[in-house]
Amino acid sequence: MFDKPPSNTACYEIRLKGHLDAQWTTWFDGLNITLEEDGNTLLSGPVADQAALHGLLRKVRDLGMPLVSVNQASLLEPTNQPYKEKRMNTNATLTKTIDTKVLLSILWIFLAVNYIYRDILSNMEAGTLQGYLAGNIGKITITQGFLLAGAIMMEIPFAMIVLSRVLKGAANRWANIIAGILMVVIEVGTMGIGTLPTMHYLFYSAIVIPCNLFIVGFAWKWRNVED
Repeated sequence: MFDKPPSNTACYEIRLKGHLDAQWTTWFDGLNITLEEDGNTLLSGPVADQAALHGLLRKVRDLGMPLVSVNQASLLEPTNQPYKEKRMNTNATLTKTIDTKVLLSILWIFLAVNYIYRDILSNMEAGTLQGYLAGNIGKITITQGFLLAGAIMMEIPFAMIVLSRVLKGAANRWANIIAGILMVVIEVGTMGIGTLPTMHYLFYSAIVIPCNLFIVGFAWKWRNVED
């Protein structure tokens, strides 16, 4: 026997602004939860009566998520799958969803680690340490300005690890777009600086350039940025 709603039960669709975090799905046990492409969350399913509906709306209020609409829909069609199983599948899908800010921050961590290890390997090249002691990298003289420029360049991915998590609205989106483009320009402009590119440098460039471009493209398509 499947767990079907009573015949006098109404089906409601409650649409919220923003995506509901997976940790709150148990608050709406009995409803299907759908994360829509436009950035909204749709709660749908049978509601016993008006008192139960008002209880759901109070939960929405307590979450602080703006209410977009509440509509009474047609009763759910009978299926060969029990409602409880359908809810479990929906919640499992929601749990697998990765927050956009978290994903961008992880990508910047990945880039920062690759930059660090590339520089470590570069220091192992023959003659590199001797050049440092002599105050040059290839044909380029190491000056305070040169070191400052290098520090600023490497600070970009480190700063974006934090900014991707804390910036709100369009500022987050544009910060990732601009930072990603800057890192691609810097990567191409400094490739094999002072000498011909080495094999390990080209290897890391083949990793970090596509990763930066992915960040730019992903942020560009990130249209539904929360306030």
